[in-house]
Amino acid sequence: MTTTAPRQPQSRTAITLIETVISLSIMSILLLGLSGAVMISSKAIPTATQTGIQDQKVIDALNQFRSDLRQATVIGYQSRAAGKELTLTIKDSGAPGNLNEVKYKYIVASKSFFRRVQGRTEETLFDNINAFEVQFATEGSDATVVHVILAAPDTIQNLFELHIALPDKPELN
Repeated sequence: MTTTAPRQPQSRTAITLIETVISLSIMSILLLGLSGAVMISSKAIPTATQTGIQDQKVIDALNQFRSDLRQATVIGYQSRAAGKELTLTIKDSGAPGNLNEVKYKYIVASKSFFRRVQGRTEETLFDNINAFEVQFATEGSDATVVHVILAAPDTIQNLFELHIALPDKPELN
């Protein structure tokens, strides 16, 4: 009598067509969901057109204003019914062509905000401002913080508010 050895089940080394189709369909559903999340999150970042061109002009001008204030050693401030004027004496960097004095003016009648660097012509930073307020926090005669509120109706944001820390504590005149 001859006995035959029982058959050993063969191990599969390949995947079937149905397994491939199912795994590809699951992966495509996951990728579709992921791409939707990426598209939604990309719309959360404002573009230049969403911010508005006028908003960007105001933001750029206020960034320049902030930078000049933080470099000032002396701040001269005058507030009148006709407008406000800030004269900033900038610390000397020793570089050729170094600017020493920068003036910012807000004129109520024209609703305009101007910047003039010593030895250069005055430039209009932006127009149609309904309000421009400046307040200083001081320690003695030194300014430590500047609080600025600007109302610009032609912008999407309409109201801009800045708190500018002054690390060098410039003298306030």
